[in-house]
Amino acid sequence: MSNRRTFIKQMMAGGILLPSAPQLLAEGNSSGVVGNGESVGSSEIRIALIGKGGMGTADANCALRVPGVKITAVCDVYETRLEDAKKQWGDHIFITKDYNDILKRSDVDAVLIGTPDHWHQPIAIAAMKAGKHVYCEKPVIHKISEAEKLIDAQRVSGMYFQAGSQGMASLGN
Repeated sequence: MSNRRTFIKQMMAGGILLPSAPQLLAEGNSSGVVGNGESVGSSEIRIALIGKGGMGTADANCALRVPGVKITAVCDVYETRLEDAKKQWGDHIFITKDYNDILKRSDVDAVLIGTPDHWHQPIAIAAMKAGKHVYCEKPVIHKISEAEKLIDAQRVSGMYFQAGSQGMASLGN
């Protein structure tokens, strides 16, 4: 496998994103071999969390159990959650209250969206337009008409999108 982008692409092709990587990896497979027999190698997958509430934090912790995944940035509107992010994941991470700051960063490959529901679709669209792969908590949309914009953003950008479903899109399921 040539690089981390190829790895992400192949994981997405199987309907899997960072938090739902093969259980094999989560259970300590030190060989670095994924389901199709190809090696992940030393490539890093750099994620950012947008929305550090309960679900967002759980999604990030799950993703970080996968070897090679690294958190580089966190966005939340509450200062205490940003402070907690640095305590939990290290002083090196970039923190902000504006998700657009994260979307501009070159050290972010994918975003995990765990914000309140009404922000899911607009942030997911903005992230894909910015060249980031997306894992988004449900519900992604509130009206059928909102789906068209999301689908168009995915098709035009070529970025991968996965909607989370509690108990179905996590390690071990």
